[in-house]
Amino acid sequence: MFSISPFDSALFRELLSHPDAARWLGDEAQIRAMLNVEAELALAQADCGLIPVDAAEAIARAAAELELPAIKLASGTAAAGVPVPALITALKKALPAEQARWVHFGATSQDIVDTALVLNCRELLGHYEAGLTQVIGRLARLARAHRHTLIAGRTRTQQAVPMSFGFKAANWLAPLLRQQERLQQLKPRLLKVQLAGAVGTLAAMGEQAPRIAERLAERLGLAPGRNWHTQRDSLVELADWLALTTGSLGKLGQDWLWLSQTEVGEISFTNGGGSSTMPQKCNPVNAEILVVMARHNAGQVGQMHQAMVQEHERSGSAWTQEWLVLPGMLMSTAVALRHAEEALAHLVVNTDRMEDNLAFYNGVIFAEAATFALARQMPRDQAAELVKAACKQAIGGERHLFALIAEQSGITLDLASLQQSLLEGGATATWFEDILAATDH
Repeated sequence: MFSISPFDSALFRELLSHPDAARWLGDEAQIRAMLNVEAELALAQADCGLIPVDAAEAIARAAAELELPAIKLASGTAAAGVPVPALITALKKALPAEQARWVHFGATSQDIVDTALVLNCRELLGHYEAGLTQVIGRLARLARAHRHTLIAGRTRTQQAVPMSFGFKAANWLAPLLRQQERLQQLKPRLLKVQLAGAVGTLAAMGEQAPRIAERLAERLGLAPGRNWHTQRDSLVELADWLALTTGSLGKLGQDWLWLSQTEVGEISFTNGGGSSTMPQKCNPVNAEILVVMARHNAGQVGQMHQAMVQEHERSGSAWTQEWLVLPGMLMSTAVALRHAEEALAHLVVNTDRMEDNLAFYNGVIFAEAATFALARQMPRDQAAELVKAACKQAIGGERHLFALIAEQSGITLDLASLQQSLLEGGATATWFEDILAATDH
């Protein structure tokens, strides 16, 4: 056996994989889920009188006990383009002929594969929920701890206006709160049975078909799904959610990379990676991986949208395309959540550097606040011109902006008061409390 993907590579697995997620994405999980679906399908059919009860119970026992290594299904999968026919053959061999004939009765391969996928996705969604809760909790604590820590707000990579570092952290977590909401909204549309038969009509199961589908859903703890063989919107919605989640985490990672640059130094990480030649290095690996996973899923989500274009009642090519794309997106999201939590556990906030960086260029970062403070005592346009001229002198000289303003206007501005207004003014306090309040529910 060999690996060409870093997700399951022995070399890269600790960096670019997640063992809990891998449990639900590997061959063993897929095979076990498909056998589970076959077992519950037989029992549901027996519940509704379509097949004998003793046959259904025998099928369920055989499916639970069957040890079926993936390699035994490989040639059959290659021949059929899907693993189910080989799986059914193996399951039938474990049963007497009279009971074996009821295996997979009236179903089609895609019913089994899709429902198995949904079962494994349900496990992964629980993992994502736990990961999001951990990341949001750490961000909320960070935000509260630094509610009154002043940092340079930056636009287009340049210092703009001072702001609360706690508010910055609260804005990191806000989209993750929305992702929690979206996940709950997504579940009813995603976690549903696929049972539609050959072309979506489930004709082979006769009049009992609707009830069997409902009973199978009840047994599996899923919603009845009717036919979605070529209606892939729920899986694409899942892919969109995955890309939005990793994108939101990638934004964190990108900010952390810029804030931890040597020349900025406003945050650092105690678990960074070293260099083979530069002993002083402590590279922010977790943050880098967040950016990588965001970009990876952003590229892959378009492939899932492409797979929505399917011919007639079944598409082998679009279906196979999903197999190539979705598992990687599912793993990428688990990896991103793990790295986000690790980064937050090792993040150090360097408040002294934040203060030092605010002092660059003799206080010109307070220009907007100074303009509006002066506008209370002179026309707004006049205040703006005065501050603009003072900024040019401050940037090119050694005197503080406020000293230059006082000299040119006779008005003394109180830096401490302006700093406090920047921490509390505008919508800062209200929005901060709104965001943090949402983490309490």
